[in-house]
Amino acid sequence: MATSIFKEYFKGYEILGEIGRGNARVLKARHLESGNLVAIKHFAFNTDADTLRRFQRESEIMKSIQHDHIVKIVDVHLDAELPYIVMQLIEGGDVRRLLKDRGTLEVDTVIQLAQHMTDALDAIHAKGVVHRDIKPENIMYRRLPNGELHFLLTDFGIAKLREQTNTVTGSSMLTYEYASPEQFSHARTVSTPTDYYSLGIVLYECLTGSVPFAYNEEDLLWHINRVIECPFPEIVLPDNRILPPSLLQLLHGLLAKQATFRMSDTEQVRQLLQKAAVENAQARYVKPVSVNKTKKVTQVHAKANVPAAGGSKKKEIVFTILGVLLFSGFMMGMWAVYPHKEGESGSDNAATVLPVDSVSVAAVTRKTMPSHDNKDLISPVVHANPETETELSPGANAKPAVQTDAGVTLHNGMYYDDFSEDVDSIWETGKDENSEFKFSHGKYIIKGFTDSLTYHATVKFDLNIERNFSISASATQWGNEPDEAYGINFCGNTDTDAYYVYYITSSGYYAIGSMTNGDWQPIINWTRSTNIRTRNDMNTLSIEKRNNAIFFYINDKVENVLPFTGAYGNCFGLRVDGAQTVAFDQLIVKGTR
Repeated sequence: MATSIFKEYFKGYEILGEIGRGNARVLKARHLESGNLVAIKHFAFNTDADTLRRFQRESEIMKSIQHDHIVKIVDVHLDAELPYIVMQLIEGGDVRRLLKDRGTLEVDTVIQLAQHMTDALDAIHAKGVVHRDIKPENIMYRRLPNGELHFLLTDFGIAKLREQTNTVTGSSMLTYEYASPEQFSHARTVSTPTDYYSLGIVLYECLTGSVPFAYNEEDLLWHINRVIECPFPEIVLPDNRILPPSLLQLLHGLLAKQATFRMSDTEQVRQLLQKAAVENAQARYVKPVSVNKTKKVTQVHAKANVPAAGGSKKKEIVFTILGVLLFSGFMMGMWAVYPHKEGESGSDNAATVLPVDSVSVAAVTRKTMPSHDNKDLISPVVHANPETETELSPGANAKPAVQTDAGVTLHNGMYYDDFSEDVDSIWETGKDENSEFKFSHGKYIIKGFTDSLTYHATVKFDLNIERNFSISASATQWGNEPDEAYGINFCGNTDTDAYYVYYITSSGYYAIGSMTNGDWQPIINWTRSTNIRTRNDMNTLSIEKRNNAIFFYINDKVENVLPFTGAYGNCFGLRVDGAQTVAFDQLIVKGTR
């Protein structure tokens, strides 16, 4: 490249060569007075006004943020004939170059990259800025004297300031493979979770060598639909690598389809990355029995029959399944044993002994459900005194203890469970003549054998229900009983056998009601909803409390809004009605700390 041609446009700099080009050209240069090497980013002579405004905004943003993991701005000349900015030169290159050279990155390098980008995102989000274009080309690296890679975020050309009400750019400025679902469907609502989603895609690509959804220029609509609706392909690492469970859990959280439930709390991300680093270091000294090739990434709104794995797990709980009685009350600070029958699916961890948090799992009688034109709601009978109950689920051997805590802890305000069968869970498994509760291929399955019974598992969470909170459960009905209901118990108190229920059926109806000692009070009677995916498709029920109102969602769409007038307590759980099988893929509880 002839350098003399640039002298009149970049006075005081000697142009040494071209580094790359994207939405602008980037040149390597030397400052003639100081001798420092820099990078010059410039646009063409006929650059349109909108592009220059983005260019202006980028320079202002980057000048205002001085951070070790963000490329620094040295000088700005936007009023020149050839507008340009002078930036810190990062000699190593970008992550795209790394991936081209290596195919995939080592797990410890991916963890390092994620840690550095989390620090960078924390810095820009604190300034009210959303980058909106996190991708390998916009992550630079340089090698430190100790051999480690130092990553830096750059290119704020389509960044959006949160206080702006209009979208800054059209979708044509997006890099489709890394764009979040809301960037396609609700561009005006883009906020910090968008950047964490894109970071999740970058981590996914660095681990596997490819993005989950490759963009086909001939069919943008098909690509958008996959990003919004489809589950992610499994993560397959090279044979000599093992994916740390905490890193897999992080990917689950970052790649959630719905921004509301996406992991975007900086401290929570950092904690998982720290745990992943420890797990990865430990794995180097332990030879695996077999190579793990089956770990999968799913999100809150995946399609049916898609396995999930990993996740954050807590203590196990004890539950009882009775014919017509409920063993009620909290069982805390004690130990319980639940052996499985030999040969049963999901019984690999039989005879596990773990401390108990809280529990209420019951099989209770209900009224026969008539046709939808005159629909009654499920109505359990009044339960007997727990002190008189003698029949417990097989192997149960619980001992009373004084309550000592407020329930399952929400780490950084969130509890996330994707029902992995190989990690200790707060959800117990068991089987009797009426039902079966088990884990299978990353799903928590509740199977009822008797049509006249209802089955539920309810857990106490350390959640202040007077503050804003949300709960979401994804489930698939398996079988041929479309009129049977399933859903969520919420804001409950197992001591008084009182809670609210949010139900749907696979035939397309939903209902909301309250239950107190078997007395059902309908709040919203059975109502047809076009938001429910019928037959055996995945459906996601979400409940969100905002101030004095509760929003009820089905598959991310608001179904109803009701006033919040108080509730029974902080117990939440999963509920299945009648002789059917329901597979729960995920449960997310999120509260205001």
